[in-house]
Amino acid sequence: MSDMRSKRILYVELAPAVGGSVISLYQLVKGLDRERYTPLVMMRAGNPYVERFRALDVPVATLGEADRGDAVQSAQESAPLRWEGLRQSGLAGGLKRSAIGEGLVHLAGFYLRTWPELRREAQALGEQFEALAQGSGRPDLVHLNDVVCVSRAGIMAARRAGLPAICHLRAMAWRNHADRRLSHYLRGYICISQAVDAYQRRLGGRTSPSWIVYNGLDLAEFPDDLPRTAGEARRELGLCVDDQVVGCVGRLVAWKGQEVLLRALAELAPQFPRLRGLIVGAPERGGEGYVEQLQRLAASLGLEDRVVFTGFRRDVPRLLSALDILAHTSTAPEPFGRVLIEGMAAGVAVIGAAAGAVPEIITDGVNGRTVPPNDPRALAEALADALTHPAEWERWRRAARDAVAQRFTTEVYVQGVQRVYEEILT
Repeated sequence: MSDMRSKRILYVELAPAVGGSVISLYQLVKGLDRERYTPLVMMRAGNPYVERFRALDVPVATLGEADRGDAVQSAQESAPLRWEGLRQSGLAGGLKRSAIGEGLVHLAGFYLRTWPELRREAQALGEQFEALAQGSGRPDLVHLNDVVCVSRAGIMAARRAGLPAICHLRAMAWRNHADRRLSHYLRGYICISQAVDAYQRRLGGRTSPSWIVYNGLDLAEFPDDLPRTAGEARRELGLCVDDQVVGCVGRLVAWKGQEVLLRALAELAPQFPRLRGLIVGAPERGGEGYVEQLQRLAASLGLEDRVVFTGFRRDVPRLLSALDILAHTSTAPEPFGRVLIEGMAAGVAVIGAAAGAVPEIITDGVNGRTVPPNDPRALAEALADALTHPAEWERWRRAARDAVAQRFTTEVYVQGVQRVYEEILT
């Protein structure tokens, strides 16, 4: 492999813990055509995936928590009196009486408190960019692995280094005045769905060019022989082979809508005595109260013996094999909905809340069903239809796995990103 033939791509992912963006980046780097592209990765020190990237024989630089902590402390020491004085002044109180005025106060707070921190983190990133360039060669492109508001320091560092940069938009996140300014230094966006692309085009600042590249998965990780693995997983969870199991997989946060599933199950319980629910996932830090709220709701609905809360699990493909139906219940628009393609790959019947990117994944009546978001009655009706028409849903399950094989594999995902690189770098 020759550096003259291979373009160096610097990936910047500064999440402190493992999440969907980190996993998706790992799949991309693992599948990258190394004869055409040489990956370099920058991550937050302590992220468990640092060593996994290094195991791929990829140079990895880390930005320590100490770097960020020093930046925060320095920023807070540089302007707190100015900000506190402004925030508590009569002028600020008067401005807050209107929506426009309140926005101006928040904007002033951003530039007085957050902007100095960003400048210092951008400087630390720039030093790491330079160190990577000296060791592996100057990058041809900086690939920032998240939305603009998360990638601010990376955009600033790339601009100072004179490097072209793109943002991989994985969420529907607002842009403030600074974000709109920074967006003009980007070469464009990779959007994980049409829904994300449509949202970002309404935000202002630079909104094009953009390319839609769906996330992907490795089909080999998802069992195609559902009956063989279902029994083992069900026994472990205390479920019976003849139970009708409906599951919801994802973080336990209110907008993911686990409450909607519980209410739908309660409505169906008298009609389906073998109906059981499986809630897979853990709360975010500080959100343990929501789990207790869900458990109390299940008890109040008479579902305490019908619903299993598994907590966080690393073996999601295996747990999916225990389901008859996967219910996606988000009450807000979903940027993508990775769990949907996981369920489809595992051969599970899927029902999704029709907002955001969900209709891009599920074709209603072809490879699953979509229902209005935050509507327990509609979800209950779709579940009842699935449970009483198994032959029809079996056809949809097969169509769902075929759809994943055609549109949502790691290979398709990597090829899509590489086409973006070709367009930018040639």
